[in-house]
Amino acid sequence: MTKNLLPTIFLALFLTAHSCSGAEEKELIRVKGVIHLNSNVSSGEYSPERLVKMARGAGLKAVFLNENLIPKWEYGAYPFRGIIKKTVEEESLLKYGPRRYGDRIDFIDGKLPDMTLFMGAEAAPHYYWTGDPFGEPGLTLNNWDLQLLVIGMDAEDYEGIPTVSNGGFSRYGPKSILMLWPFALIILGAVSLKKKHPRFYLADPLCWGLILAGVFFALYNYPYKTARYDQYHGDRGIGPYQEVIDHVDKKSGMTFWSAPEAETDTIIGAVRVVSPSAEKHMKEAGDYTGFCCFYEGYREIGGPGGVWDELLGEYCRGQRKKPVWTIGEMSYHSAEASGGKEIDEVQTVFLVPSNTRENLLNAMRSGKMYALRMTKEYALKLDSFTAKYDNEEAGMGEELRAQGPVTISFSAGWEGKTGDRVVASLIRSGKVIREFVMGRSEVYEYKDNLYEPGKKVYYRLDVRGKYPSMLFSNPIFVKFGEEMKNEK
Repeated sequence: MTKNLLPTIFLALFLTAHSCSGAEEKELIRVKGVIHLNSNVSSGEYSPERLVKMARGAGLKAVFLNENLIPKWEYGAYPFRGIIKKTVEEESLLKYGPRRYGDRIDFIDGKLPDMTLFMGAEAAPHYYWTGDPFGEPGLTLNNWDLQLLVIGMDAEDYEGIPTVSNGGFSRYGPKSILMLWPFALIILGAVSLKKKHPRFYLADPLCWGLILAGVFFALYNYPYKTARYDQYHGDRGIGPYQEVIDHVDKKSGMTFWSAPEAETDTIIGAVRVVSPSAEKHMKEAGDYTGFCCFYEGYREIGGPGGVWDELLGEYCRGQRKKPVWTIGEMSYHSAEASGGKEIDEVQTVFLVPSNTRENLLNAMRSGKMYALRMTKEYALKLDSFTAKYDNEEAGMGEELRAQGPVTISFSAGWEGKTGDRVVASLIRSGKVIREFVMGRSEVYEYKDNLYEPGKKVYYRLDVRGKYPSMLFSNPIFVKFGEEMKNEK
């Protein structure tokens, strides 16, 4: 009898262990990350090694270094723009070498098993000049601060990101051959000057005229490339930005609008630098991954009913192929340059099975993360956020199919000490439908009575304590099925 029971007992133990292992694999952990650190490879003060050490000391487990791709400005004097020009170039990822930089990041990553490191770039696709360099009001550099964070590509793929600064929109092509026509004048003039043909004779002044005209137009056409976008023909709209987005997308990378609400109007040397916010470009562009809500993106773009809600609404109506996610952006160069801000003040917290590059990038692509801006006293946290219908549920970045009203559940609170009033706003499709005054760590539920057959909606959380303490979740989508008919 006992012997007959042993196989059954061992089988039950095996199935139990197997079941527990499966549950553990599905359980998600929170990984605190910091996005957009600049080292001394580009515009930062500290080495990549020191930045990673600082982040590790602050309790961060994922570090994204987004170096300036190529901060290079060039102004050429008309009509010899390719020859007579002034160029200003600073340290950058392309100057250092993306492959060399990628190897350096991999080496640091290999020595820190508890950390996950990524290389990335901060790219300015297009800029253009207005004004007169020799008169009033002088030269103005436009749109330089309309930039995109690029994340998740192989090191060598960063070399091919097209921008005006690296000549990425200029190419040799059939028109390049036609642009060589001035050399025919030079050759004709030179041959005629050297050999006087008895029937075809050109006077010396005419020969020299052909040669000089050929030289002039050869310089004018230099460097014999055709450019879809350059810095001399004004604002080219969304075109150059969309080209960068499409290029990165083809390389399985991600693009996020950097500091999208920031506006620039300053003087650097003798040049005025002006850039608008990215709101218009965000509305016109497609297929980018998301935007940075902190520091510069939580008012008009990320706030309830803002640009982000417009974009998510377009996705729900089928007008966009991809949803738009949000992340936190530290934009850290040094303690002094950052106004005394700590390296962990803005975080992106990932919900992943484990802290690996693959898991973090997949979470970023699919919206399984939230953005956090903290204070020295406390940090808001979000342990879970789900939409439920019957026995089905979905989390951030996921879609739930429902045949009736859904229940929203989330577990949130804070770490540290605060006497601030913390309020979590539950937003449905751009409108705040419920506010919760939060405690230190509690579970909140709300059954939404909305049910509109055939419609897709979304829910997201906007949690705020005393400024600047904030937390933005990514959305959960709910697609309501058609109303079920009762059988007669």
